Amino acid sequence: LLVQRTGWGKSTVYFIATKAIRNDGGGPTLIISPLLSLMRDQIKNAEKELGLSARTINSRNEDDWEQIYEDIIEGDCDLVLVSPERLGNQEFRDQVLGQMDDGFGMLVVDEAHCISDWGHDFRPDYQRVTRILDRLPSNVPVAATTATANDRVVDDITTQLPGLEPIRGNLVRDSLRIQAINMGDRQKRLAWLAENLPEGDRAGIVYCLTIDDVNRVTEWLSKKGYNVNSYHGRLDTDKRQEREQMLLNNDVDALVATNALGMGFDKPDLKYVIHFQRPQNLIRYYQEIGRAGRDLDTADAVVLSGSDDDETAEYFIESSFPSASNFEAVLETISDAEEPLSKWDLRIESDASQVSRCVQMLEVDGALERTDEGYVRTANQWTYDEDKYNRITEQRYTELERIQEFMRTDQCLTLFIDEQLDGQMSEPCGRCANCTGNFYPQTVTDQSLIDEAVKHYQSSGIETISNRVYRYLESGGREKIPPENQLETGRSLSVYEEPGWGTAVREGKYETGQFEESLVTGAVDMIENKWDPSPAPTWITYVPSESNEGLVADYASRLADELGLEIVDCVQKVDDTVPQKELSGSAEKCDNVRGAFEITDDVRSGPVLLIDDIVASRWTLTEVGRQLSKAGSSSVYPFALAKRRG
Repeated sequence: LLVQRTGWGKSTVYFIATKAIRNDGGGPTLIISPLLSLMRDQIKNAEKELGLSARTINSRNEDDWEQIYEDIIEGDCDLVLVSPERLGNQEFRDQVLGQMDDGFGMLVVDEAHCISDWGHDFRPDYQRVTRILDRLPSNVPVAATTATANDRVVDDITTQLPGLEPIRGNLVRDSLRIQAINMGDRQKRLAWLAENLPEGDRAGIVYCLTIDDVNRVTEWLSKKGYNVNSYHGRLDTDKRQEREQMLLNNDVDALVATNALGMGFDKPDLKYVIHFQRPQNLIRYYQEIGRAGRDLDTADAVVLSGSDDDETAEYFIESSFPSASNFEAVLETISDAEEPLSKWDLRIESDASQVSRCVQMLEVDGALERTDEGYVRTANQWTYDEDKYNRITEQRYTELERIQEFMRTDQCLTLFIDEQLDGQMSEPCGRCANCTGNFYPQTVTDQSLIDEAVKHYQSSGIETISNRVYRYLESGGREKIPPENQLETGRSLSVYEEPGWGTAVREGKYETGQFEESLVTGAVDMIENKWDPSPAPTWITYVPSESNEGLVADYASRLADELGLEIVDCVQKVDDTVPQKELSGSAEKCDNVRGAFEITDDVRSGPVLLIDDIVASRWTLTEVGRQLSKAGSSSVYPFALAKRRG
């Protein structure tokens, strides 16, 4: 088990070992990695420097699989790269693993921390590696590599992959100088970036926690004259590769990225890494700043933080493992089905959220089996390991506390990280901001930039509210909502709790009890100048607020006055409901609002603007809109003051 810092050359170790094994008549090396798309440069170097021939099996080269299988079995290649998910593919197991009479010469587990429950990037499919080990002859050498493993993770890896000998090096990069800045709200961080993002002949990375933040930051920096581009996991492979190359060539000032641009990306002259938000633990932070300064004397690592970082971190921690009820719903739906079900089928027919994650974990645990037609239940017993998940969650909260302390400490920042990694440092680094003084300002100089940043969030926070085409039935299954009873495409004014209007919505709903006037004027401008629904609404109604009586009614009345439209109080709440945010499955949320509202005889016949304060699942708006149209209104345009993330 080789634990060395990013860029140390871990891949070179197993490439040289492969060359020696092949020269001695051994079989090809099987490399299991989650980063096939980011290993291109390493493979090119192996081919160029060592004459090794590599094959990769992935969804993009399916037409070549037959030839690739033949090359592997016949020993006509030296390296075989697959993702851990591929190990669960029956065709690969039968046609490759099952046909390797002479076997593989070596097994390599890349990014081995992913196999550990305690690793910062645990991936269930890595559990399949232990089963591959059981099929290998005992004389096949095994190498595992990672840059991010403390003692707890090392112990877990060596327990799951018995016989590995840990070899640990110095994990700290001497070129890095680290600074931690508590900036507060995101608009201040945007303003800080506008003033301080480095420019020059060397590019860097600005990391964000979510795709929404990546897009917001990219748009802002572009407006401020920086040559930046976005990067995240939802981009197609070609676009990701194109943008990686732009960064490698220093054709941009920076890529604004999620951690999809992470493990495996190799740019020796990356000048800086700036975190727009604080990651949820120091191990992930260390890994991401390890992208910088591999071949430079000095590189900067700056982390900005604010109070909302805790909320984001806690969301990621709490959503790491689906609840027992979600697993049970998936298993029950598959068990009751008369034929195999796809993930899409499960999303429709089960009352479960996080379906993909549930299916992935259940398949790895052997409770489900994937066939050509879909997923089926196996005969294996499966129980929800609540104690295990609680222990891991508790550990992640402990790690969150450590990075919170990191942002406050006046001790050496590099030494603080090294201690978290169980590293080898014994004295302060003499390079970080706490050792030598700040090398970036800790505040924004131009206060007008903060006001501009708020306006940026307000203009970029306007999002579409799409209509729902189907609704769930009480008896099970679902039905199509007649087109005449479906919502029109609507709009939300902001993202809940984002700077500006998103924050004003939270304050009005939970603190002051009234929505401020800027939410009225902002909505008027958006409706008249940015949306302009056609045919235009001729009247307004609203979803009554149960938690704060009169809140939405008051807002709707003021908005109606400004738009010059009639307001009609025709939607009545007739049944108690649970707050939708407390429910998980889509079918459960649909059922929660079924029959909860009635439309009075005051309904008007023209197009209507239907107002709610916060939208997430859209089931409340869908149900009220369906009933409005059935009661005689024509087009129903949903409008919400804020849209919840996710």
